[in-house]
Amino acid sequence: MTNTAPKAMVVTGYGLNSEEETAFAFERVGFNTVIRHINDLAENPNELYEIQALSVPGGFSYGDDTGSGNAFAQKMRLTIGDALKEFVSRDTLTLGICNGCQIVVNLGLAPACDGQYGVRQVAVTHNASARYQCRWIDLGVTSHKSPWLEGVVNMHIPVAHGEGRFMMDDATLKTLKDNDQIALRYTKDGKPANGEFPYNPNGSTDDIAGITDESGRVLVLMPHPERGMFTWQRDDFAVLKDQARRLGMPLPEEADGLALFENAARYFGVNAMKKTG
Repeated sequence: MTNTAPKAMVVTGYGLNSEEETAFAFERVGFNTVIRHINDLAENPNELYEIQALSVPGGFSYGDDTGSGNAFAQKMRLTIGDALKEFVSRDTLTLGICNGCQIVVNLGLAPACDGQYGVRQVAVTHNASARYQCRWIDLGVTSHKSPWLEGVVNMHIPVAHGEGRFMMDDATLKTLKDNDQIALRYTKDGKPANGEFPYNPNGSTDDIAGITDESGRVLVLMPHPERGMFTWQRDDFAVLKDQARRLGMPLPEEADGLALFENAARYFGVNAMKKTG
């Protein structure tokens, strides 16, 4: 019997360090997944024709020495830039997480307003606190045009970055709003964080935590869904476990972060085909 599961690729190399968790998430929901070093992908960019989903995960590529994501984005641009543009032009999905978000933004694959793929239109820069922030935060989904976020309303997942502050000029911000490309915003008690720290952990413009390209198929976000896939990973796990015990109810195994990957699987026709091994 032919295996018709969709294929995902997670890029790694030079300080990216969340490839294993991200690949596990894709595998969990039914993808056949490969982790590919950027040098190997550069030698065979045609491999992008064989996959349906591409992810650039978190980490500290090149030690963030020239600004987060800059050097890795430049390497990708010079080696597989044309192949990447062709990849996102097809009916594929692309996910950039944390350092991967910075890389994809620097590549100009998001937001790519007016179809300008390859042109950097926003910056993801130093936190307003001038400090590395590692904490759990709340997100509200503010656009449902992305297949990654279908049916998702709120998320409670962690951030871990020193340069996560989305910044852009007023015209670009207006375009993102008009095009419904602001996918995720930081919230406080279910309402906009309005820049308040630590609910907005980095001072991001308009509380932006994630954006898409115009199609919605390219999603970049600074928080880490792959680090918040299971209830036992949550910062409030002990509280939730105690509440469930008191109410005599089971505690769900899966948490908010897994929903993005489940949506990606459904987009390619995989439903409830989870691998538990």
